[in-house]
Amino acid sequence: MRRLALVRHGQTDWNIQRRYQGWEGLDLNEVGRTQAREAAEHLRRLGAALGAEWSWLTSSTSPRAMQTALIVGEHLGLVPHDLQHADLRERGFGVAEGMLIEEARTRWPTREYPGGESVEAVLDRALRGLDAVALAHLGLDGVLVTHGTTLRLVVGHLTGEDPGSLPNGAIAVIEGEPGAWRTIVHPSGTTTSERAHRR
Repeated sequence: MRRLALVRHGQTDWNIQRRYQGWEGLDLNEVGRTQAREAAEHLRRLGAALGAEWSWLTSSTSPRAMQTALIVGEHLGLVPHDLQHADLRERGFGVAEGMLIEEARTRWPTREYPGGESVEAVLDRALRGLDAVALAHLGLDGVLVTHGTTLRLVVGHLTGEDPGSLPNGAIAVIEGEPGAWRTIVHPSGTTTSERAHRR
């Protein structure tokens, strides 16, 4: 049974400013680089506790995710896969990208932003992306660096409960097969044993 560790990227300046980043190409700041190193150590401990051997590493196509993956890889002795996955990007926020989150939510209280993606579309592509990554690494445990909303939606789908806002560097571990995943390490740090959700 394979295991996938899903890691939220490290901090950027827009995280501090509480701006929607979406598909924008921002770099990690110094705190973000430290968080990536800490995530690598957390992954090392999780791997030992779960009996998982992290043998591959990839990320979304966003620079902040790729930079996080590079730092994680340096500490785990892994080289990020050449092919990053657009399906695992952050939600596209359309015209709200770059805006202060509170300002955007005031202007669009339903959080459906002009030119942006729906949460249903993000979840659908994220699950499709997870399945594709797993199929490309049959039977192998691996690490995938993704984004806050993407990670929150996947965990919420698998557990039936919205985990809420997740910190930079948060990690979830799922296990199973494409189309039948379950969360075994919640990004809050709680180990869970939900039944697999099939789609």
